[in-house]
Amino acid sequence: LTASLNKYATVNLEYMAELTGGTSEELLDELKGTVYFNPMIAAYEIKDKFISGNVISKAEQVERFLENHADHKAAKESLSALREAIPRPILFDELDFNFGERWIPTGIYSKYASYLFDTDVSIHYAPSRDEYTLATSSKNVKIWDQFAVKTQSRTFDGIALMKHALHNTSPDITKKVNKYIDGELREVKIRDAESTQLANSKIDEIRNGFTDWLKEQSEEFKERLADKYNRTFNCFVRPDYDGSHQTFPGLDLKGLGIPNLYKSQKDAIWMDILNGGGIIDHEVGGGKTLIMCVSSYE
Repeated sequence: LTASLNKYATVNLEYMAELTGGTSEELLDELKGTVYFNPMIAAYEIKDKFISGNVISKAEQVERFLENHADHKAAKESLSALREAIPRPILFDELDFNFGERWIPTGIYSKYASYLFDTDVSIHYAPSRDEYTLATSSKNVKIWDQFAVKTQSRTFDGIALMKHALHNTSPDITKKVNKYIDGELREVKIRDAESTQLANSKIDEIRNGFTDWLKEQSEEFKERLADKYNRTFNCFVRPDYDGSHQTFPGLDLKGLGIPNLYKSQKDAIWMDILNGGGIIDHEVGGGKTLIMCVSSYE
């Protein structure tokens, strides 16, 4: 396996069989727990590469494969390993929900807005603009008065302030005052601090109310929301890149004046090879330039 990874950066069973004189079946039997069958590429991968990344998504892909290949023993073993690697689910009570987070479905925001304003409110999100839009067929006293801020020039109603709450922004409120400038009384615009502060307090009320409203929902609702969070964020396993098997033929260690590469350098080179590139973020003196040179050469 080490020779195969060093030469091809993959599990090349044919090459490995040539080296050992054994069969692919015998090799796979000896390498259980080290290599896994990946149905997405119809080939075997080392554990470092296969049991990493979005393991929930990978497990679902293997499940779909097994629907049509129920007797595929290697795929079943891969599915079992992926399921074991899935991070512990984070429960609803352990999560902090911020009003306006993009992963939360807009339907939930619409239900909360309709509850808060006591009228039907629909909320939509445009990913291309990263912008929420709100619409309601009727504006009542809650929208026009309770959650509104009346300024000198206009009224920021509850719908407008909820949009600010979703975007985590604050309205730019100004007012006109008379000021002496160069001895002449002129009308100028200045920031309306009092109205801005009142608007921010209502925006905070809207944002904080969302968390309280979520806690009042059914257990089934909470489980679905927590499951969506886990599937979106708590689904990744960080790979452990072990580049110790690499031999780097042609690398002139004597010319470089070093006995060998650091383990951190070998691991980083192996990461580059497996992923076709990557970010080397070692400290100054960690040998990043040599990592890049050797990775490119390999």
